[in-house]
Amino acid sequence: MRRIVYWASLISACFAAGAVFAQEAPAASDGAPVVRPTISGSFGDTGLMARFNSSEQYGAVQARVGLYNAHDALIAATGQSYDFDDNVTSVVTPVNAIIPLSMLSQRLFAKVGYTNILSRGSRCSPTRIDSDSQVGMAQLVWLIGDDALVGAGVIHETSDVSLRHNGGDIASQGKGIRFDMLYHFAPHWGASLRVSRLSGDADTTIPNVRYGAISSRQDFRRMYSEAALVGTYHHAQAGFVPNGWVLRPSLAFVWQHSRFKATNNSLNAAVAGRSEDYQLGIATLRLEKDGFRPWKPIPYAEAGMEHEVRNTLTETEDDPTNLYLKAGGAMNMGGKGRLDLYVARRDSLKGSFQSTTVNLLLSMAF
Repeated sequence: MRRIVYWASLISACFAAGAVFAQEAPAASDGAPVVRPTISGSFGDTGLMARFNSSEQYGAVQARVGLYNAHDALIAATGQSYDFDDNVTSVVTPVNAIIPLSMLSQRLFAKVGYTNILSRGSRCSPTRIDSDSQVGMAQLVWLIGDDALVGAGVIHETSDVSLRHNGGDIASQGKGIRFDMLYHFAPHWGASLRVSRLSGDADTTIPNVRYGAISSRQDFRRMYSEAALVGTYHHAQAGFVPNGWVLRPSLAFVWQHSRFKATNNSLNAAVAGRSEDYQLGIATLRLEKDGFRPWKPIPYAEAGMEHEVRNTLTETEDDPTNLYLKAGGAMNMGGKGRLDLYVARRDSLKGSFQSTTVNLLLSMAF
């Protein structure tokens, strides 16, 4: 409860600061029309918009956590140990729209988004998981000056996980709140923050030879936070950067805490409550072509590492570090938005986990 009050206070303070700024902004004295501020105009060159519009890292964390849970459930059910080798392919299609609310303020916007995630596991793993997820979001976004932005709103998430190795199914849904912030604090550096709180329930059905099926419904609560520092360097600032290209180093940290309440299953047997902590550190370098002009595709590539700093979901596995590679292209949609198509690859250093994600991201501003 204290965390909710803290974030509510922070959001209120940020919006209040934005309101004061908007009221004190000077009007044009020469009669010229006042240029309406835009989010892309303030943050388009900082590399922060990719963090603001993408849910790739969030989806990757949920997929990894789901696999860990499936691994431990299989070990608990069979009493055997396994050499897991997960190979997962995902297709992610996020769509975002940013709409100005000029009737209220020149610096106030509405952001709506929808993401569909289809994930399929390899047939060769002891745990074979297919999952379909949909995430919807609506936010109010306030542009504070040219260097800061805050957004707050609601989210709704549904997920259906098919456990092909035992014929089981986990269907969950939840709703909650999400807070975002972007801050361009130095000429070549900016920061992003995302915090969400989701509450819902998960219905689990597992086939059983004797009883046909055993089912249970368990309430859960999930806190997710993602913070990142993103740099922007051209050839003029760093001589090793090729002419006509932009280098974007980034450091990020992800923290997720989940709590599941105790319940009873369909046989009236107790299902214990549990809590989970998962923390991930990420460091990458991104190189992209400069000159984001309308209708001109630009290529980019990114490489780095991910390392699990804390993981209470499993005691049987020890392969915490992934090599991360991404390659793709983006196109300026006539100055009104951005279309990205890329492929991201994660490979754990010890070979127990491989993931390929195809992402088609459309973000429009009206």
